[in-house]
Amino acid sequence: MNRSAIIGVIVVLIVGFFAVPMIAGGTTNTCQALEKHNVSATASNIAGSTSGIVHDTINNIGQSMASGQVTTSMMAQDHPNTPSVVSCSYYYWKDIL
Repeated sequence: MNRSAIIGVIVVLIVGFFAVPMIAGGTTNTCQALEKHNVSATASNIAGSTSGIVHDTINNIGQSMASGQVTTSMMAQDHPNTPSVVSCSYYYWKDIL
């Protein structure tokens, strides 16, 4: 494998690391994507399933309020030396894998 191919693979992996959470969450911010993912997971835990009126109500309210600001603040406080976009992406991937 030549050097250009290796660099290309690394670039694709880095772009994917940040882009997939935003695409999956329908956002332009990785922290908002993480927050929306956490809202969905919490709604599922509370309701006991991924459907039904309880799940849908909790999820819809939470999704509408998920701006990413709370998660960004938490990441900045918990990881002061790491940019929030990196921390949010890491925790998103950690959660889904």
